[in-house]
Amino acid sequence: MKERREKLIDLELIVYFLLLLIVPLFIVKGFTHEPSTGKHLIYAVGFSIIFLLNVLNKREIRFKYNLVHLFAMGFGVAAVVSLFSVQLDNPHYLRYSLDVALFTLFVSLTGLYLSNKMNTRTKIELSMLFFIIGATVVALDAMLNYYAGYDLFLGKIGEPFARASARSTIGNPNFVSDYMGMALPMVFYFIASSKALHEVFGKKLWNQVALKTSMLIFMIPMISAVFIAETRTVITGIFLGNLLFISVYLLLRKRLEADSSDQTLKKITLFFILLAVIIVLVMSYLYLTPSPLTGGGKLNVTKRLEYALTSSSSWKERFSAWLNSVYQWVEPENKLRLLIGSGIGTFQLYHLLYTPYVISDHPEYSAVWNNFKRTHNDYLQSLSETGLLGFVMVLFFMIFLVWIYFRNLFKIKDRSDLLLYGAIGAGIFSLSLHTMFEFPLHMQPNLMGGVFLLSIAVGVYFNNKQKEANISKGTSIIVILAFFGVLSFLKTTAYIGEGYFRMGQTDQQYYYAYIREYVKADVNTLNKALSDLETFSGDYAYLKNLPEYFSVRGSDLKRKYPGLSSRQLVLKAEEERKKEIESIKSQLKNYLERAQLLKSKAREYYDSAVSNFRKSFSIYPVFGKPLWYLGGFGLKQERLFMEGYSLKDKLTVLVGDDPYANLVLSEFKGNTNIIPLPEKTIRTTPFKEFFERVGTTLTEKTAMRININLLAQIQMTLDAIDYYESSMIFFSERQTPKIVGSLYKQLYENLSSYLLYLPDSVEGLDVDRLRMLAENVRDYAAEMSVYWYDLAVTLLPGTWNRYPDWENIYSQYMEAVVTTHNQLEEVVQMLVDIAKRHASISVAMWNGGKYGIPDDTLDFCIEFSKKILSENVTLYRKFMEEVLMAYREIKEVIADKIERVNSDRLKIRMKKFLQTYETLSSALER
Repeated sequence: MKERREKLIDLELIVYFLLLLIVPLFIVKGFTHEPSTGKHLIYAVGFSIIFLLNVLNKREIRFKYNLVHLFAMGFGVAAVVSLFSVQLDNPHYLRYSLDVALFTLFVSLTGLYLSNKMNTRTKIELSMLFFIIGATVVALDAMLNYYAGYDLFLGKIGEPFARASARSTIGNPNFVSDYMGMALPMVFYFIASSKALHEVFGKKLWNQVALKTSMLIFMIPMISAVFIAETRTVITGIFLGNLLFISVYLLLRKRLEADSSDQTLKKITLFFILLAVIIVLVMSYLYLTPSPLTGGGKLNVTKRLEYALTSSSSWKERFSAWLNSVYQWVEPENKLRLLIGSGIGTFQLYHLLYTPYVISDHPEYSAVWNNFKRTHNDYLQSLSETGLLGFVMVLFFMIFLVWIYFRNLFKIKDRSDLLLYGAIGAGIFSLSLHTMFEFPLHMQPNLMGGVFLLSIAVGVYFNNKQKEANISKGTSIIVILAFFGVLSFLKTTAYIGEGYFRMGQTDQQYYYAYIREYVKADVNTLNKALSDLETFSGDYAYLKNLPEYFSVRGSDLKRKYPGLSSRQLVLKAEEERKKEIESIKSQLKNYLERAQLLKSKAREYYDSAVSNFRKSFSIYPVFGKPLWYLGGFGLKQERLFMEGYSLKDKLTVLVGDDPYANLVLSEFKGNTNIIPLPEKTIRTTPFKEFFERVGTTLTEKTAMRININLLAQIQMTLDAIDYYESSMIFFSERQTPKIVGSLYKQLYENLSSYLLYLPDSVEGLDVDRLRMLAENVRDYAAEMSVYWYDLAVTLLPGTWNRYPDWENIYSQYMEAVVTTHNQLEEVVQMLVDIAKRHASISVAMWNGGKYGIPDDTLDFCIEFSKKILSENVTLYRKFMEEVLMAYREIKEVIADKIERVNSDRLKIRMKKFLQTYETLSSALER
């Protein structure tokens, strides 16, 4: 390929070089939540500037393209078309999907630009150089994270030798290593090529020596970052990719034109290649064996690679997510998904919702569910989110990419060009392989690197056969400004919204820290101590008078003042008594003041956290996490205790005008068969009409008689539930149904208690109406508690091996049923059904290679029968027989597995379960 005679570097390239440095490294301490969100913004703004510079410097916009570019843009169009599904299923989420779709289309345009801009080897090499420099800083930061628990940009982040710490500025160790997978072939190119950057460095030998020496130095932290990240597919991809293109190079080198480089430079190049090989071998040995670099074996790459090959659960975890994507694609509620998908960016919202379908068809996957926000296979995710339309675009993109790449590869005659193209191919291979098992293209630095490599592979430098097109300058400017305006708004609000959320999380951490210290201070004990001191009772009775004091402290005083007469000792004792009283009082008051300070600081961080979560959602109203946290903060003592609340404030809460709850969505406008809300109406204010009517005449005395405090707390709990329900529209969280179920159970108990003590009549109030409203809410709470607990065990029936807090969900469900339902036969049948589900999923857990011991639900059923059914012999016997039948299969499984279990704790539970079952069975046979 011949270099064109044109300006070596222009302003567009300078901006691009800056992007190559800034994008991978950009992160703001205390404000960055998802690392790629801010990077997306920088990339969008940076390329908008590049596009404008390009257009403004030309009279006519001409560019070359091929089928790969068309299919890349076609996928962007498919992403936009997929928005119709989002509008049908969950229109509230449309803004997020619009953000992703437009950015996807924009990225394809940046690829087209790079394919045309990188028309000389020098431009490509300079871009690679800046890419390598950025990657080196990322790698060094990853090493510092891993070995010291310290980050260059974030400070102290964790403990040394923790794999998760190697995330650097990219956001995850897997993607740090993926970034190195793209950068390392570039490093090898600069080491192996005798013509690298010759247009910049000229023919001076020492420049090449300096370049290659730098590359050897850069290579060391990059290789280290790959090993400490322990990313199996990247290690495999780097090895296979580089091996493939070394083999191709050796195969094709005889066809290459004679190398015009002088012999000295050739020898130096061979020397550096040898050094590079030695470094790779030495570092591989050090990282694959116990050494100081592995912490004496704490890092075990070999074991992790073996685990990937031998562990079925490791593969099932991926297969489960892949099937989840497919099930989302074939959703019967929306046939349009087959063609256009569920909507770009929706997997992270839907993945939990489709888990029941996966587990129903593959019960062995009950033990491997993970809280994935991506499919971990971008090819399948493109199918589920953009349907056949998007998948076909990706498929043909890959087919024509491979065809064009190998067509060009076998035509290259220049040695440096072949090395360059091989390096690009090795990077693409590593990225493509990783994309089958992870989601590197969702991380902006990796996406930027992938776009660069792919653009060069099909760009004008290596491809003479290209179609040509032109666009008017005016049209180009309109398109660029439209993209810039929309994407800048979407990306800026996303970044700022996430930033406020991150600040809210920090405030929350401080809040909990101060609350813990406040609880330790034990204010009630301190107040009692102060009261005892003032009345000289309890522990301080000895301070009441001098005789009492002297009886306790007399011996000490005599030793302390040996030379005093009896009268002087009495005077000194009185003096000491008063001092001790004042000292203790001062100390207790100091403790109380400190406790009040802790409480004040907790309140300060509570208010700040709530404020930041509210700002987060207000700025970026498709980010559901702030709503989830507002639900949790709505149940804290700072709100429920209503300190400083006047009667007017409590009425404001009851009529639904409380500012705290004004971000709750009033109604869900999507499909409740997809987002499993019990009904479309979310905002719940059952007492609104009643208190709007009587609020102006309600007195403090009357309010106290109807216990308005409890009613306000009930409404506050409903506000929190509404926030949790609202969050489900934007955010997938396994705990949400469990939390909401428990809150409704609590509401049922509170309202049952409230109704017992509500007066029959209160002057000036329609108490019967209030009673009816409270009964309606109580009955609704009973229904909803069962609904949400049932949803919890439906969405995530097992996987307590990964999430131990989930293991008792079935017994909690049983408790909710018994608490909230009064029809005995209905309760009995529901308990049997829950027992069957718990037993069935426990069998599936064993089949999936983990454990399932439904001992808590068996014990619950037995206790329930003793307390409630003991007088009804027929119902008692029928219930216990059905319980035994429900647990029969799991009993047999546990009996079979018990001798093969290594855990003593599990063995004890298994033995107890079997004994309980046998005891119950024997009792029923009598």
